Amino acid sequence: MSNKHTTSLRGFKDVLPEELYYYRLIEDVFKKITNSYSINELRTPLLESTTIFDKSLGSQTDIVTKEMYVFRDKNGESVCLRPEGTSSIVRSVIQNNLVYDRGIKKRKYWYYGPMFRYERPQKGRLRQFNQFGLEYFGYPGISSDIELIILINKIFTALKIDDCQLHINSIGNQVDRARYSSEIKSIMSRNTSILTDGEKVTLENNPLRLLDSKNSQIKDTLSSLPVLYKSLNEKSQKRFDSIIKLLDQLNINYILDNTIVRGLDYYNDTVMEWKTDKLGSQDAICAGGRYDQLIQSNYSIDVPAVGVAVGVERLVEMLKINQASSEKTVYAIVNNSGGDMNLFIEKSELIRVSYPQHSFMNTDPEGSISSQIKYAKKLNDKLAIIINNNQIKLHNFKDNNEVEISIPELEKYLY
Repeated sequence: MSNKHTTSLRGFKDVLPEELYYYRLIEDVFKKITNSYSINELRTPLLESTTIFDKSLGSQTDIVTKEMYVFRDKNGESVCLRPEGTSSIVRSVIQNNLVYDRGIKKRKYWYYGPMFRYERPQKGRLRQFNQFGLEYFGYPGISSDIELIILINKIFTALKIDDCQLHINSIGNQVDRARYSSEIKSIMSRNTSILTDGEKVTLENNPLRLLDSKNSQIKDTLSSLPVLYKSLNEKSQKRFDSIIKLLDQLNINYILDNTIVRGLDYYNDTVMEWKTDKLGSQDAICAGGRYDQLIQSNYSIDVPAVGVAVGVERLVEMLKINQASSEKTVYAIVNNSGGDMNLFIEKSELIRVSYPQHSFMNTDPEGSISSQIKYAKKLNDKLAIIINNNQIKLHNFKDNNEVEISIPELEKYLY
């Protein structure tokens, strides 16, 4: 059956029980590691004023011009489903005086939830997708950049994802970027024949984005340019040199990558992405950087900031590739107490209370013992727990033997 009443919208997917295992695993790791760094959670609405993103992301970015879900509410105001997390978090911390009240407060926040972008769905990219993000406010030094790198690496390690690599760069300040953009324009304006119509628009509005183009002709044409981080102002260059030196001292692997420029207008200095070759063209699992001027330009308050965001669906795909099992062990509880339903329910609940870390499923207690045993074997082909009046028996499917045990003794049989 397939029609508009039984099919979800393109780019919007149901998360079925088998896949939810991966989401829960990821969420548990996020919570555990952010707690170890004493980072507070902050939740923002799914619906925001469009102007929040117009100002933050840049009016010419693809997100603003092509990808946001924008509409007018009943008051005629332009609102949108949030396309990313940073702008909403910044709006929230300013509105609620969380990072500035007659002086800068140092704050660290994390967020998790759905974002929305109208773009072509593909593996690891949906129109409704989930992001986990970290935002640090009031920290101008390189220690905050390094801590975020360490924290993200810990998340990947905890998830046993070892086939992704940190790519890092510095894009300096606005003057540096403008100067470098002019050099790109100067070179590419003499080679417009190799550009698509879309790339010509990019050249006009955001030339830096051409550095990260998949077009091999563009890469060859721009190969004569010096790398961006060697063309920076003295302060930005010293800052980046200090970061690289500290990464080396800490034995943190990285790749200096001149193509990492990030597509949003609010970034400065450090920019970074964690990339993999396991997901095709959607190779960035995590990305972010420093955005010291964002709050100043939007809210006239000078607060340094740095953050990163992780694409959760891409992490899920990585876990699937790495074959992290989504199968949980379920123990069937079989009723052989005849009509004494109260006794069966009491005993099965006592088992659950005694072993809350395990998963138990009651078979149909009104079915025959043979049908219950047959169903129990489908759930777990090693053993089943049988409640026989006041007795607890363990049924071993390997030899079809049963042994009477107490509830405390059950622990050594659970795995």
